[in-house]
Amino acid sequence: MLKPIDTWLKKSWERSKMYNVDPSVAKYAILEAGEFKQYKEQKEMFLREISPRFERLDSWLKASHSVAVISDNAGYILESIGDPIFLKDAEKIYVRKGACWSEQARGTNSAGTVIVEQKPLAIVGKNHYLETNHMLYCAASPIFDPKGDLLAVLNVSGYYEKYHSSILGMVDVIAREIEDWILIQRSDKQLIISLQSEYESKQRALLSVNTEGVLTGASREARTLLQLTNEIIGNVQLSELISGVQPLLHRSDQISSRNSFALHSKTKEENKLLGTVLFDTRPYFNAPSKKRSVKPVASSGTALYTFDDIYGTDKGFLDAIHLAKKAAATDYTILITGESGTGKDMVSQAIHQASSRSGNPFVAINCGAITKSLLESELFGYEAGAFTGARQSGQLGKFELAHGGTLFLDEIAEMPLEMQVALLRVLQNFSVVRIGGSKPIQVDVRIITATHTDVWKKVQDGSFRADLFYRLQGIRITLPPLREREDRLQTARLLLKDIQKELRKESISFSSETERFIENYLWPGNIRQMVGAIREATFLEDNGVIEPDNFPSYMLSEYLADCDKFDGLLKQSENRVIIETLRKTEGNVSQAALALGIGRSTLYRKLKKLFISNDFK
Repeated sequence: MLKPIDTWLKKSWERSKMYNVDPSVAKYAILEAGEFKQYKEQKEMFLREISPRFERLDSWLKASHSVAVISDNAGYILESIGDPIFLKDAEKIYVRKGACWSEQARGTNSAGTVIVEQKPLAIVGKNHYLETNHMLYCAASPIFDPKGDLLAVLNVSGYYEKYHSSILGMVDVIAREIEDWILIQRSDKQLIISLQSEYESKQRALLSVNTEGVLTGASREARTLLQLTNEIIGNVQLSELISGVQPLLHRSDQISSRNSFALHSKTKEENKLLGTVLFDTRPYFNAPSKKRSVKPVASSGTALYTFDDIYGTDKGFLDAIHLAKKAAATDYTILITGESGTGKDMVSQAIHQASSRSGNPFVAINCGAITKSLLESELFGYEAGAFTGARQSGQLGKFELAHGGTLFLDEIAEMPLEMQVALLRVLQNFSVVRIGGSKPIQVDVRIITATHTDVWKKVQDGSFRADLFYRLQGIRITLPPLREREDRLQTARLLLKDIQKELRKESISFSSETERFIENYLWPGNIRQMVGAIREATFLEDNGVIEPDNFPSYMLSEYLADCDKFDGLLKQSENRVIIETLRKTEGNVSQAALALGIGRSTLYRKLKKLFISNDFK
């Protein structure tokens, strides 16, 4: 048996022995099809985010007879692309979707060992712990989220004799590009700053900063450059880490990506930096005039959007907004329905801002993203020492934080049944009792709820209480999906103007092909998807004109598939009309062409494609 030389490799083999990794058991470390489908759905946002960068590898992989896989931070393979011949061989040793490649399951291997070591590394041939994997080389790099936590591992595998050390470098570069793109994609209402060291100018470092000037994300280069720990990100003002950064934090149309500012790292004084604004999505661009400025609200909750920030000319959408404006003048409970990404959160904030409660807190909570035990403490709060891990000072719940203002309960249909009972009890008399407490606390709160599912169906199948449904129903506002709106292109053009300012780019426009694409694509992710797609397309264009291929590749493939289906239906429909018209004219092609409004030669061509005999008069 090979004896590992590298320290990290020795440690990995020692762990593998400790785990008692057995090849006869390892083959069962794979999710069943149904289980994997549910597991993958939970990672859908991440997979969509990384898709454009991941798919860039495809042509190289096919040419080099290798594959690339994305594993999550538990070691499960979520996606794979590459050479189909090698994929077939690799599947024999369970390099396939749903298989777990953690060290506990398969011993020393690049994905599993990177999860532990959290650094790029390659494992070639007999350095793999299991003999079944000796046929492989595996080069992998971690993918971290903007806060520095491990999200996934990018791994490239091929036949071990084809390995070259440059492959690991390539994999690491792409992993870092993916990290940068995730930081950019998740930067809504953020400022993105690019940093470069005077001494190390090879890689740019990216930082994201929120409206309060707090550092919310950093690329791997930035974490190294500024010696950042995960605990710092999200908890420290950027000005505490870098001196001279104030001009960059200031919202101004005059600052562009061409303006560089001399900065100094406070964690490493000798490190001189150059900083530029990459783009800015903070609310400055949503409210450029005094008329549209956001009213101040209490620090416990904020609403950034008003009805002035909501654009639309489609009749169905305008009807919904008109109803929302009328509802804002009341204190009624409101239920906003619509597909994910249609703007339910934005409309809820606008309702609050137009109501008599606008000077008070707007507090939001996603009922589907929090476990039952946490949701209870989040909504109702708890007293000091109420449970293990509770703060010594206790904690106010969302109801108390929203006192005098609005509480927005997003994805209300996903609320667990036990919590529905507790919520109903509160809504009956608007008093809450903190966990571990006994004293009722009166609250004055306006309730707005939202869901992307049919709540009434949930009532009928028993997963949502009918009495709570009736209490929440109040005024129902339904936002139409983008595919049903007639203002898709106008909306896209307006978004492009804002994104152009964010990216500090000169005049940009859509090509005629792109405009057709925007109007005909189905937009399953609605406005949220459109914002992300146009931001990516604008970021990638380099000649002032956005072409369809600047959009994410998954959108183009979906669009082409839909076009093929549509063309098929169109042809079927056209064929039926032609045949019916020929019957009515008793086979007279001249009369049929006249009735159809086309020339005889055109009709003959269509008949030829239909394989209809030309025995007509």
